[in-house]
Amino acid sequence: MKYSEVLVSGIKSILTHKLRSFLTLAGIVIGVAAVTTMFSSVEAMKNLIEETISSLGYDNVIVLYSKFPDTSIDKLKKYKTVKRFQQINYADFEALRDRLENIEYIYPTIDDQRNTIINGKKSQIRLKGVQNIFFTEKNYYFAEGREFNVIESQNGENVCVLGQAISTKLFPNDNAVGQYISIGDIRLKIIGIIDYESAESGFARANEWERRLALESCYIPSKFAAKYLRPTMNIDVVWIKATDADLVGDVYNSAVQILRSRHNMADDVGMRDISKDMLEVRQQVNEFLKNWNIILLAISSISLFTGGIGLFSILLISITERMKEIGIRKSVGAKNRDIFSYFLFESIILALIGGLVGSGLALLLIGVLSNALKVDVSFPIMGIMVGLSFAIIVGLVSGFYPAYKASKIDPIKAIFYTE
Repeated sequence: MKYSEVLVSGIKSILTHKLRSFLTLAGIVIGVAAVTTMFSSVEAMKNLIEETISSLGYDNVIVLYSKFPDTSIDKLKKYKTVKRFQQINYADFEALRDRLENIEYIYPTIDDQRNTIINGKKSQIRLKGVQNIFFTEKNYYFAEGREFNVIESQNGENVCVLGQAISTKLFPNDNAVGQYISIGDIRLKIIGIIDYESAESGFARANEWERRLALESCYIPSKFAAKYLRPTMNIDVVWIKATDADLVGDVYNSAVQILRSRHNMADDVGMRDISKDMLEVRQQVNEFLKNWNIILLAISSISLFTGGIGLFSILLISITERMKEIGIRKSVGAKNRDIFSYFLFESIILALIGGLVGSGLALLLIGVLSNALKVDVSFPIMGIMVGLSFAIIVGLVSGFYPAYKASKIDPIKAIFYTE
């Protein structure tokens, strides 16, 4: 027996009984298409989320902030600690910037709100003290104007960069660059307008809310923000990115030592490891998608199970229809194992044909979903392999008993069998 004969026989069986074959293979086609599509969709979603998390730029990043020390136990300790406690200020940032090693960047941020006039009405505007590295790390681009120059940053001059949304509100009909806005009792010269590339994905990006808020903000040099918004030159947080993940702990310890030496050894510095938070998010997402993948595969497998029952029934019927063929094959020397292999391989090939059609349907569905949701889905080779593997297993399981039954038929009774 040649495998090519089995393949030809399987195709002839499909063409001879078109409606029956269609109904038999429909479950397998739909099941494989569902398995492949679901598997590929989950993988695409996983890649999209991973890309989004990576685009946040928080790998190897830690944040330092002022922390009031724990003084709940010892009253004397409380008195001494409170006396020594200091918030992180701009001079502390400069010391960290000059003395820390193994860092890719370091910058402070200061957030506040002040009154301004928008459309003739008093409104609050969000102020954010930053440095130029902030715009780069956040992937903002300058739609108009420029960023802060070295002198403006070092001296803390009263210039600002507006988000596109607040710029449109303040100057709906004019070019904002070169204009002035009043924030409280000071005037700021607008030197640039920032915007960002909108995500083309149909899925919401994890930091989309932050970006929208950014377009409503007014950015000023961090040193100017410390002088104008904080009487004692305090800053809210210091962002530090280590050059390597293994150096994050060393960078933090060095930063704490520098700050404690400047703060009379007070334990007043808190740290948040953003890279660790991002790792936990990745693990949670992977675990969720893993469980979701299992659920989707289980649901999709119902169609394959239904198709398997149909294939099982049709193979049993085909034994009766091909009784004389079985008798003739045995009479010319075919052994039981040959008949068994013949029917089993025919079942697998029928299921595989359904799997290939289902894979083609899945590719069509994935293409439609990719265009509709504007998500870049790579060729689902793994999804197709999983779908075809399921189809082969269904063919193997569904064809085992009919093949066994056919192999045990008496050749004499088979030759003289009449319906």
